[in-house]
Amino acid sequence: MSNRASTITSRRRQKAKVNPRLDRNLAAYMLAAGAAGVSLLATQSAQAEIVYTPAHIAISPRSSIELDLNHDGVNDFLVSRWLYGDGSHLTIDQQAPANGILGDGAALPSGVRIGPKGAFVGYASMASNVTISGESFSDGPWKNVTNRYLGLKFSVNGETHYGWARLTVTAKGGIVATLTGYAYETVPNKPIMAGKTSGPEVASTVEPAAMSAPATLGRLAGGASYRAIWRRDDDMDLPRT
Repeated sequence: MSNRASTITSRRRQKAKVNPRLDRNLAAYMLAAGAAGVSLLATQSAQAEIVYTPAHIAISPRSSIELDLNHDGVNDFLVSRWLYGDGSHLTIDQQAPANGILGDGAALPSGVRIGPKGAFVGYASMASNVTISGESFSDGPWKNVTNRYLGLKFSVNGETHYGWARLTVTAKGGIVATLTGYAYETVPNKPIMAGKTSGPEVASTVEPAAMSAPATLGRLAGGASYRAIWRRDDDMDLPRT
């Protein structure tokens, strides 16, 4: 092999040297991209969480149960089963002025959206049963239902949260009521679906325009595929009256 050919082969085998300044800038960029991606994922997972509490609590005659949705020691609602004359009644009361019951105490099916668009009241009569001359008469949205939901809003440190309580009620010759579970959304002002027991319901509340840049950086850093899950708006709230 000639000296010239040997020199060319040697040069081809040499590794290309990266400018030290460019190398440092690239490393810093990749580090920032990775941090942005991790931060975005952390934000997505932390933004929405539903806390569910299973229960099986029978409400005895002439008694009440205190409903503390977020277990902070503050009672948010009072569900009462009381007798008046020949009648038996089931009611729910707010325990703070900012709290409320959706749709005048409607017995909601699963999947109904409970959120800011709904109309809330401070007190609701759920069911009643009156016996007259040996004949039983029932009334109210909860008079004979299985696993229906109360839509609820309550205040935590001055911020509004939404939740639900699930009950089964019969009203015939008296009222029998059982609380079978309740849940709330930890993010203030974020709606919750009746019956939903785990979150996040929506992975991110960041608008697509604001989300696209950091998501791209995270993909460049990690080299993995990703899917942006956008916020969706449901219109299932009960209308205001």
